[in-house]
Amino acid sequence: MLNSPLLEAKNVSFSYGKDKVLSDVSLVVNRGEYLSIVGMNGSGKTTLLSLLSGHLRPDKGAVFLNGRNLNSISVRERARQIALVSQSRQMNFPFTCLELVLMGLHPHSERFETVSDEQLEKAREIMESTDVWRFADKPITEISGGERQRVVLSRALMQNPSLLLLDEAVSELDIAAKISMMKLLLQQVRKTGMSVVSIHHDLTTVFRFSDRVAALKLGSLAENGTPEKLMTKEFFKDVFSVDAEILSNKGFIVCDNI
Repeated sequence: MLNSPLLEAKNVSFSYGKDKVLSDVSLVVNRGEYLSIVGMNGSGKTTLLSLLSGHLRPDKGAVFLNGRNLNSISVRERARQIALVSQSRQMNFPFTCLELVLMGLHPHSERFETVSDEQLEKAREIMESTDVWRFADKPITEISGGERQRVVLSRALMQNPSLLLLDEAVSELDIAAKISMMKLLLQQVRKTGMSVVSIHHDLTTVFRFSDRVAALKLGSLAENGTPEKLMTKEFFKDVFSVDAEILSNKGFIVCDNI
């Protein structure tokens, strides 16, 4: 079982009404890897993440978690293994940041179970690592978008998932905070064996931190490989329709004709 994939999507397709969003996509998520999903707007990235989380069911094909069809696993059991940080982070209730992070315990707790000192200490450690412990007693509605992203990510880490699914979870962070958060996520992957599947638009982040990159184009899987393999002029032209100059000695990309 340890050598088998953590998650596998087999030939999944999905449509919203008559609009086909994904067509015959197959993708493996290995244990203990950071997998980035990239592609142009409308390529199906968020829909694929929703299928991998079980929030949506494929019209065709299936998603398997530890060899079990995801649709056969209860919502509570899925929540013990999969944490999803979606694009929408609107908060209408003034929970404190600490209260929100502690909600990550819900899949593992019985109803009305009180939070232990050990769990509070774990929450503090996580919030310190994401630099939001200073907001512990502050309402989530009173902090910035980037700070809110870090609190929501802290809640997902508190959930202690085997699989963390992120939809542009670091998009609102400044460059220093983004690098710090990516290093933290990669550290968690290496330390705990957790797998991360993350949608990114910042390709510099993708090529610096990912173990593997999957690219969607018009609802199909166009590319799937290591950053070293995919960082080519052909990749940028095929997936993003841009000309790119690859400066491998500097480790970044300059694009023109945008």
